[in-house]
Amino acid sequence: MSTPHLVRRRTLLQVTGAAAAAIAGGLALPGPASAETPDSPTFVTTPFTVGVASGDALPDAVVIWTRLALAPTAVGQGMDGIGSVPVRWQVARTTDGLRSGDLVAAGTAQAEAAYGWSVHVDVPGLHPDTSYAYRFLVGDWISPVGLTRTAPVPSADTDARFAVVSCENLAKPGSGVFYFNGDDDIARRNDLDFVVFLGDYIYEFGRPGHIPARGVVSLDDYRRRYGQYKSRDALLALHARFPVYVVPDDHEFFDNVLGGDPNLSESDRQRFSNALQVFWENMPLRGGPPVHDASSGRGHLVLQRQVRWGRHLDLLLVDDRQWRTPTSTILGEDQMAWLLDKVAGSRSTWTAIGSGVPLSWFPGFPGAADKWTGYEADRSALTDALAARLAARGRRAFNPVVLSGDVHRGIVTMVRQRQSESSVLVATEFVGPPLTSNSSTDFTRYTDPGAFRAEYVYGDAGQLSSYRGYLDCTVDATSWTTAYVLGNQVERPDGTVSVFDRWRVEAGAPVGSVRRL
Repeated sequence: MSTPHLVRRRTLLQVTGAAAAAIAGGLALPGPASAETPDSPTFVTTPFTVGVASGDALPDAVVIWTRLALAPTAVGQGMDGIGSVPVRWQVARTTDGLRSGDLVAAGTAQAEAAYGWSVHVDVPGLHPDTSYAYRFLVGDWISPVGLTRTAPVPSADTDARFAVVSCENLAKPGSGVFYFNGDDDIARRNDLDFVVFLGDYIYEFGRPGHIPARGVVSLDDYRRRYGQYKSRDALLALHARFPVYVVPDDHEFFDNVLGGDPNLSESDRQRFSNALQVFWENMPLRGGPPVHDASSGRGHLVLQRQVRWGRHLDLLLVDDRQWRTPTSTILGEDQMAWLLDKVAGSRSTWTAIGSGVPLSWFPGFPGAADKWTGYEADRSALTDALAARLAARGRRAFNPVVLSGDVHRGIVTMVRQRQSESSVLVATEFVGPPLTSNSSTDFTRYTDPGAFRAEYVYGDAGQLSSYRGYLDCTVDATSWTTAYVLGNQVERPDGTVSVFDRWRVEAGAPVGSVRRL
């Protein structure tokens, strides 16, 4: 499928000499990357209202992203009557390099109306484990500068440190908005390599604090909702600071969506396709856009990711919504086979699975059917694969960790091979706290005593509330450490988060030996 909005390797322009000088002076680039492109429209205000982002970092490449929107929350995003727009992009080793024209790569991409004027540039030929700066230009307008980095090569003996975010609801019940204190804290840091989003980056339902205030359905609806979220200062800053890896959960689509349900109504299939396209339009993803599949009547897009960060981290991110059916599978046949193959073949010190929903068993939990526990065949296939690798530890290192979200509660627990207190433990699971969402569920009522370790909750006006924040994970040759960075001030624009607890698992130690530091 032709995807002119995604710059391919053949259209990359490596910049030296006169080309670098041309870009530094704000002139259109000569050569293949800018050939036969129309003149840029004249914008009276900046089109870079939703900022820049980077993601899907590899040792030699990274995707850089922007989306043009004069009024990101308005109908049509203020872009009515505007067709394809040529967008120049520049990559340098430093911000000073961007200013001086000392560029390592540059080119021109087309921001097309059909794809929400989004731009995805897959920049190849970069050096491993290296920091870069990038920006975009349209006419006289220059985007904010983004910072990014490439992954180390798989053989590199290097640590990894990353944040994990999920359940990022903007609209308060009733009226008003929440503030993304956790995102703001991440953006202020300089000690992270990347950020992982494990779902519910937006919420699709209607509330007075949302734009539009009703539930979103159409392409334009979803674009406006993303425009509202992505124009928040905290998210603008986070995306400009770190590369991200992103998978969705349900609220990027609609509540408890079953993308693989053959009985989805025609209207729900169209709504799903709209949501999937706009998710792609707003994320720095390699691959895409979604392709319409005639047999299912909706769009499809491969979203699972393998993140290999040096020798010690193999992070497998799964999409648990696009292929899910009512009862038979949570991942779909192809993605499940991919995951089992990656688990079997992983050679890193730590093998981690990132899922929108928990893998662990919470006995009697009313929402169990919507988690991995509601899909016993897929769950057992995965836990059996984990158990098999653990049994062969003497021949090849294997240290399994699960990262998840969705339940609006930070939890430390263990994964059992089967949903039984007599079953063996096969992984440590860190369920991430919600960034802003809340739950009054008392998870101590649904604990498996031999597996459950902690939940992060406090009393508020006679009921339980979740501490909000994110996970901070540090991975090296000897240990995995997860910090729960939490607060309870999401209704305050100056709210803060801080480290509540740190938990550590030693490499080679039995599953279940996680300890609070």
